[in-house]
Amino acid sequence: MSEIEVKTTAGTKTANFLEKNKKGLTGILCAAVIILLAYIVFTAVSSNAKAKNLQKIDEISYALTNGSSSLSEDELNSRRTKAVEDLSVFLKKGGVVGVRANLLAAELAYQKDEKMEAVNYWKAAANADKKAYTAPLAWANMAAAYEDLNQLDDAAASYKKAWEAKDFVMRAHAGFNYGRLLESQEKYADAKAAYEALNDQLPDDTFAKLAKTRLIQLKIDGKIE
Repeated sequence: MSEIEVKTTAGTKTANFLEKNKKGLTGILCAAVIILLAYIVFTAVSSNAKAKNLQKIDEISYALTNGSSSLSEDELNSRRTKAVEDLSVFLKKGGVVGVRANLLAAELAYQKDEKMEAVNYWKAAANADKKAYTAPLAWANMAAAYEDLNQLDDAAASYKKAWEAKDFVMRAHAGFNYGRLLESQEKYADAKAAYEALNDQLPDDTFAKLAKTRLIQLKIDGKIE
């Protein structure tokens, strides 16, 4: 059979297949269009819902702070409690809504000296969007609260997570605090490694220079070689 005959036969078969299955193929195309339209609608609705949720969180924040300068501490605590109650419907959401709601709830809990509650909210905020710039900030705040609670292992682990976020604006501060806590626990070899990492990666930062002074002092005290 010649090449022309082969091509003709193949073309004829394809044409016959398309003709016989025209309805089925049209159905597939329609289904694809429907799915695409559904996705577009879902995206638009999701974006609209997100905007509404963020607006509600802003309203909760405004109700909390509006005219607050003249309130007593009891009145402020009453507002804080009400705000956390109003935030409850947003706390388990992911993305920016969950981040914003949990960060605000954490701040309120910390103001009420409910530090473990604040830790839980900061943890939820970090997990709501692990890639957001707010995640290492949440870890650093969490570390400070753990330190207030004298839970030093948890505090050090949280500072370490904040330090490991390369784009965190307070990264050097977190790195120094990580080393400082290790030193306070007499984990001198680990503290040395943390201080040296800070010096290697951010040598010009003020906290790196503080880390250098700690390394010198630890050597003078015979704690490290």
